[in-house]
Amino acid sequence: MKKGLNFRTIESQKEYYDTYDDALKLLSAPFVEKYVATSFGDSHVICCGNEENPPLVLLHAASCGSLIWYKNIPFWSTRFCVYAIDLIGESSKSVLTRKMKTTQDNAQWLDETLAGLGLDQVFLCGLSIGGWNAANYAGFYPQKVKKLILLSPVQTFAKMHPSFFMKIMKMGFNPTRENVENYIGWGSEKEEPLPDSIIKLFTISVMNMNSNASFPKWLKKNHLLQVNMPVLVMMGENEFAFSVDRATKRAESTISHLELDVVAEASHLLCASKPDEINRRMVEFLLK
Repeated sequence: MKKGLNFRTIESQKEYYDTYDDALKLLSAPFVEKYVATSFGDSHVICCGNEENPPLVLLHAASCGSLIWYKNIPFWSTRFCVYAIDLIGESSKSVLTRKMKTTQDNAQWLDETLAGLGLDQVFLCGLSIGGWNAANYAGFYPQKVKKLILLSPVQTFAKMHPSFFMKIMKMGFNPTRENVENYIGWGSEKEEPLPDSIIKLFTISVMNMNSNASFPKWLKKNHLLQVNMPVLVMMGENEFAFSVDRATKRAESTISHLELDVVAEASHLLCASKPDEINRRMVEFLLK
C-alpha cells in the first residue's frame, strides 16, 4: 500500500481502506474498482453500469468516501454508466502524492481523472464538498459538462456556518455515532440510521485529517457565471451547514439555466436522507 498525503499515518490509511472495503458490501449492483494516475496522485473510482450508457460522474461529501452513494448507484447504473470518484484531497482510497494548492489544481486533478477514464463530456453530480468540486470544475471546463447537479453544495452559494466547524471538532474528540449524526445533521426519526461502516468511515476520516486536506475556497461570482450548462441545485429543508435562503438567492443570481429544489424533511446528505426522491429527480433532470 502506497502512503498518501491525505492520511496522517499508514496505519490509519489501512484502517480506512479495510472499513471502505467492508462498506463496499452495501452496493447491490456489480461494480469494478479502478485507479487512474494523475499529476496529483492516483484517483480511485467505483465504476458501475453499461459503458455504452451516458457517463454520470459522482463526487462525494467530506469524510465518507464514495460509499455515501450506496442507495443511489444501483438505481442510476441501470440508465447510466456511473463513475463514483474518491476525492483525492480527502480521506479516501485515492492516493494524494502532491498537494493541491489552488482551485485550478482541484479542477485539473478532476480533468486528468476524467481523461484517464476516457470521458470527454459527462453528467456531473456532487454532494457537499463534492458539489463545490463539481461547480468549481464546471466553471473551468464548462464545455466538458453536459448537465450539472449540486446537492447541498458548500462554499458555493452560501458560506458555511461557524457552528459546523464546532461539530467537526466535537466529533474528532469524541467519535461516537451520536456525534457523527450531529455533525452531518442526521437524526430525524424519518431518516434510517446510517450503516455502521459508513459511520466508521466518518470517524476515521475526522480523526486523521491533516494539513494536506483540500478545504473548499469560496467560489467567486465571475467563476459561477461561467457555469452555463443546465444546473439542478437541491438542498434539504433541514440543512445545517449553510443558509438555504442565501444559497437560493445567489444561485438564482449567478446560474443562467437553473432548476432549484428544496427537499422537505431532508438533511445535508440528501442522497442518503431521501434516496428515492433524489434518485427519481436526478434521472428526470438528466434525461429530459
